[in-house]
Amino acid sequence: MSSANIQEIFRSIQGEGLYSGVPAIFVRFSECNLRCGYCDTKRSWRKTKHCLYQPVEFSRRQVRVPNDISAEDCADMIFWLAPQGLVSFTGGEPLLQAKYIAEVIKLLGTKYTYLIETNGTLPQALKYLPEQKNIVYSVDLKNQKFVSFYKAIPKKSQKYIKIVLEKDLDITNILAMLKSLRVASATNPLFLQPIDNKLDKKQLQKWMYILDKSGYKYRITPQIHKSLRLK
Repeated sequence: MSSANIQEIFRSIQGEGLYSGVPAIFVRFSECNLRCGYCDTKRSWRKTKHCLYQPVEFSRRQVRVPNDISAEDCADMIFWLAPQGLVSFTGGEPLLQAKYIAEVIKLLGTKYTYLIETNGTLPQALKYLPEQKNIVYSVDLKNQKFVSFYKAIPKKSQKYIKIVLEKDLDITNILAMLKSLRVASATNPLFLQPIDNKLDKKQLQKWMYILDKSGYKYRITPQIHKSLRLK
């Protein structure tokens, strides 16, 4: 049984993307292969001595569990938070721990939906994960590695694309990647996410015009957990 360095495990409300508003258990892994300037969890870039486990949602009480956490212990902590529902593997970059995630999924079974929130730059990690309908990939469209990652996602698994609206994001490059994959946004929706819920109206106007003209369906989704001041 493998183990992993985990920042925190807690239950809250999914604040972005396809499952926005859905109660979810969050497993936040340490370390990331990218270090984006807009990252709102920079503390997760480094390993930590303890995993902060919150046994009751929205409570201030936290239990400090020594790292590393075995896959079996992780599965137990998830189960005691809720015996079914949505589990979000996040980070950091969760797919640095792809084998570990596969073990946790095997232990927990089919009563959960597993959301993997990834930066979409580690296609080689996907070979360790099972091809299941209840595994969903939230993929950030950041750079050219996204193309090979998107192609490697198992066919049975659901997926959707998140575009974080950075100030200097090149929409021409983004469209070229989408078109090269023939992305059908009706089945693989696009989510535009403003940074820190701050809308640049001119930037958004440009994106809306070009995406409409190109035939894509999309949603503009602020992070509701920040608006509600939830963890």
